[in-house]
Amino acid sequence: MKKLDYREYYRRNLPHFQPRGATFLVNFRLAGSLPTEVIERLKAESDEIEQRTLKIVDLGERFKLRDIEQRKLFGKWDDALHSTSHGPFHLREDHVAEIVANSIRYHDGEWFDVIAFCIMPNHVHLVIAPYEKSEEKDYSLSKIMHNIKRNSAKQANQILGRTGAFWQHESYDHFARDSAELERIIKYVLNNPVKSGLVDDWTKWKWSYCKYDF
Repeated sequence: MKKLDYREYYRRNLPHFQPRGATFLVNFRLAGSLPTEVIERLKAESDEIEQRTLKIVDLGERFKLRDIEQRKLFGKWDDALHSTSHGPFHLREDHVAEIVANSIRYHDGEWFDVIAFCIMPNHVHLVIAPYEKSEEKDYSLSKIMHNIKRNSAKQANQILGRTGAFWQHESYDHFARDSAELERIIKYVLNNPVKSGLVDDWTKWKWSYCKYDF
């Protein structure tokens, strides 16, 4: 489990930052939910952003520009997921969506605070605040997501009578810089079904949740 331990920064295909005490937007999707050519194009853009920002000497400016560019790139990932007819849509099934919702809530109040979530047909948006684990570190976001995805995948595969990967391995995460950004993130998450044309008001979407009144 060492690779799932708390680290402020690590990189797989995407860079991941976990500043202590931060609240995060985490997006994760079903395996096979995007065509290979779309994935390759967006990963190439991510690599180009990383190479370009590495040339900036000032670390503050580097991270600021990287954050702006990665958010733009995330918008492209999200638009691709909304528009695709490719791959599985297991989360359309209420019994599968319920498994995911229960997995998200399982350690709520113990490892983290669930602020909001929205379960879409082929992906999930989650706003979460990991708790402090010790004086030196918080609960690891990578471990939290591993737990949520592992438990929900096992149960969902059993119900669907399938085997193999249920979730795409890597998730996208972004931490809110301030309360104004957090509010924008929550509203974005809740309005995802409206953006996709599934409902005309976010409160009508069965698989949305928010801790606060909006």
